[in-house]
Amino acid sequence: MSVERKRFEEAGFVLRKSLFTEAEVASARDWLVSQEPSKLVKTWTESEPGVPLAIYSVVHEVENPVGKVAIDRRITRAASEIMGEDTYIWSSKVNMKAAWCGAVEYYHQDFVYWKDRGYPTDRMLSCMVFFDPHGLSNAGLHLFPGSHKQGLLDHEPFINLNGLSKWMIPPRILDELNRSYGMEVIEAQPGDALFFHTSLVHGSSHNISPRRRMICLVQMNTTSNQPTEVPVAAKSFNLRRAELEVAEARRRLSYFEDKLFKQQRTTEITFGAPIPKEERY
Repeated sequence: MSVERKRFEEAGFVLRKSLFTEAEVASARDWLVSQEPSKLVKTWTESEPGVPLAIYSVVHEVENPVGKVAIDRRITRAASEIMGEDTYIWSSKVNMKAAWCGAVEYYHQDFVYWKDRGYPTDRMLSCMVFFDPHGLSNAGLHLFPGSHKQGLLDHEPFINLNGLSKWMIPPRILDELNRSYGMEVIEAQPGDALFFHTSLVHGSSHNISPRRRMICLVQMNTTSNQPTEVPVAAKSFNLRRAELEVAEARRRLSYFEDKLFKQQRTTEITFGAPIPKEERY
């Protein structure tokens, strides 16, 4: 067993320095930031406040400099070496955690999103190719080394900033993970690549720094982990998420419509801070 594979099995991640050259990732990055966001964004859920394009999805199926990075054989070859068997790409995206306002990604395991799509085990992994300098100062990835050995942990559902249903690991479990494994922040440079297990607990904070933090995420499966009944399972999974999203949208609409109705029909202030006596006349 190679040192790298042993490290992956023990810690759940491996950082390969300079898998790509800085020039290669700069070409992809510069092309992406030069594009008109409205031409790349597929729905408004891929945007965030102040960020017209926060996610550029399914990039391994496009023919442009970003897609060229996503399908580069260096990624799947390294993934296969790490996993000890052949791998293939099944999903990809670019996460553009913008300077000043890039949104938080709460702690989770990627497998919580894929387990119900027909995959029998978590013998899956992701590769994060860094397009920008990446670290603690610009909301770098935080992870719990070895936490993938826990298997799938309890997650709580929530509605994300963009209105989508997502899952997060609650603080009580994060406290336990921190005591058992400790936490590590990934420090990397453009061209480096992080390979991490689909059950590794990870997350990142809001980026309120002046430095953007862009990564290309390529998600892979091992050939022995063949999913079954994917169309049926994926549809059922998507319907459950959509039902949560619709229920939350209705709850919020009802609250805000009632709020508006009450304020329209009174001369008093019915919500927000009261008017102090010095300002009433």
